[in-house]
Amino acid sequence: MKTRPAKGQNQAPELDNAVAWLNVDRPITMRELRGSVVVLDFWTYCCINCMHVLPTLREIEHRHRADPVIVIGVHSGKFNAERDPDRIREAIGRYGVEHPVAVDDDMTIWSRYGIRSWPSIVVVRPDGTIAAVAPGEPELEVLDAFITRELAAARTDGTLAAAPPDIDLAPLTDATPLHYPGKIDLLPDGRLAISDSGHHRVLICERDGEVVITAGSGLRGWADGPVEEAAFDDPQGMCWYGGALYVADTRNHAIRRVDVSSGQVTTVAGNTELGVKPPAERAAATEVALRSPWDLCLVGDVIYVAMAGSHQIWRFWPDDGQIDVYAGTGIEALVDGEVERSAWAQPSGLSERDGILYVADSETSAIRAIDLEQNTVRTLAGQGLFDFGDGEGEADGPLLQHCLGVEATAEGVLIADTYNGKIKLWTPKEGSEFGAIATVFEGLKEPASVALASDGTWFVADTNAHRIVEIVDGQLRQINLRDAPPALRGPLTPVSAHEPPPVPVEGWFTTLLKLPADAGLKAGDGGVLLILHTPEGTELAEGSPIRVAAEVSRRSDLLMLVRPEFSLEARGGPTQIIHVEVRVLSPPEPRIEAELVVTLDYVACEAGDGAKCTPGRLFVRVPVRLLSWGGKRQLEYGIELASVPD
Repeated sequence: MKTRPAKGQNQAPELDNAVAWLNVDRPITMRELRGSVVVLDFWTYCCINCMHVLPTLREIEHRHRADPVIVIGVHSGKFNAERDPDRIREAIGRYGVEHPVAVDDDMTIWSRYGIRSWPSIVVVRPDGTIAAVAPGEPELEVLDAFITRELAAARTDGTLAAAPPDIDLAPLTDATPLHYPGKIDLLPDGRLAISDSGHHRVLICERDGEVVITAGSGLRGWADGPVEEAAFDDPQGMCWYGGALYVADTRNHAIRRVDVSSGQVTTVAGNTELGVKPPAERAAATEVALRSPWDLCLVGDVIYVAMAGSHQIWRFWPDDGQIDVYAGTGIEALVDGEVERSAWAQPSGLSERDGILYVADSETSAIRAIDLEQNTVRTLAGQGLFDFGDGEGEADGPLLQHCLGVEATAEGVLIADTYNGKIKLWTPKEGSEFGAIATVFEGLKEPASVALASDGTWFVADTNAHRIVEIVDGQLRQINLRDAPPALRGPLTPVSAHEPPPVPVEGWFTTLLKLPADAGLKAGDGGVLLILHTPEGTELAEGSPIRVAAEVSRRSDLLMLVRPEFSLEARGGPTQIIHVEVRVLSPPEPRIEAELVVTLDYVACEAGDGAKCTPGRLFVRVPVRLLSWGGKRQLEYGIELASVPD
């Protein structure tokens, strides 16, 4: 199986057949973008990894605002609700997306570019050819360096335009007291805590809507200090403990503490960096990089954290400032059982009652329950990553669609069934392992949170309607906020000029592997063989280490790595076989497209001259097809390594 080098051979397909274009007043073609470096971001707005990419793209846009560089989003939705241009427009406003977005509802553009997972970045050269196809979350400095390299090469060969493309962007609008409120929490004194997520602040108000505390100026960023000067970035879930409000500051990857007596905001967990690996054991919380904490729930003196970005449940001890991982391996899937072996998919809502922690596991459209005494997990409703729907009855089928909030009650569990625009109720059912689900209110706009007061009133964050509502006996009333100061807009710290980063980018997803139409793996233990070939006149240094790091970027619920990271010694010579061991679960369909992302570190030398060697790094996306019948035990790919520099 041969690889196909990207340079000069792969013309970027056109962007026609998009059902709508957002943030601009007309369709955009690849032809009119000749002369510019084009960065295509294939995303879907439910995806936490896609959310992680957006700040990187925003920084790229600002760094290269004077260069012929343009970012274009291609929204290829996973859930049915995500194919609606109006809902995508709301997501653009919620996340502050400032570039054009093509709505690819039937995944036509996705298929043209051979995309297999969200998110994926495609970089197109000014001459219209594909330079790289990179799944996952790109490192800012690597992506910046790659773009800078392509600009320099195009400037040298005369294909670079003199100025950025002339495209008028629609301004972001905000004319409401609240802007995409994400969560609501009831405080012990009966007041309401609201995460005004789109305004990057937190409000505490009376039940009649009078705002008494505003934490955050509205500027997007991170800053501790007095509440009026503090800065948040997309705050979400909250809980009350010890006279203070704790806030999941999601895109700052931190937990913040708002002391209502002193009016001070402090960071108590996270260092504002996006975490890569969770802590192996309990550690000082401010020294651990978190990964998009989405909700908080106090149980005793422990705050449980829905760590959406790492697909886990963590624990934070506010009294001693320690944090650890409680549940989840980090694999994105739905697996019950012992907490340390369980698997989750973007947990986004928490609520506890009688020693059971209920979890809205959003990407599996599931409601899960953790027995905090037995340390075990079971699923109450939901089936898997690609099973979702809108229904009622016994909860053994897909009845929910990307649910973000839960509230445990004496009767059962209230569910913010977000993408269905409903509040539903799960109740146990005698003789049923799963229980039953019923719709108890509908007609909302992507509600993300529901809270229950002691008098039976429900409070709902009706996110896309920019409002908080209360529901009593089936009747809805909007809470009109007053006395909240106007939110400032924009970043806390303006983007400044920068020097191109000195980051090596040779081999960054420039190798394109193709999988024959009839090839695939069958269920069971198997492998992916990567056969490395050095250029003529070079060889791998005998005895030198080859380091392999792999991850499943699509269908981690069915494709699993036996050893995600390992090393081996190069045997020397121009060829080396790398065996990536995998395990495949039985596919529920005849064929399912999956994908691996593999990073290889190696040392190559001139043949016969061990003194002239250089380290190399290769990033490669590996397409893997899973077959229910007729598959093989292993797939093979040939990979040509880069030349040794002179």
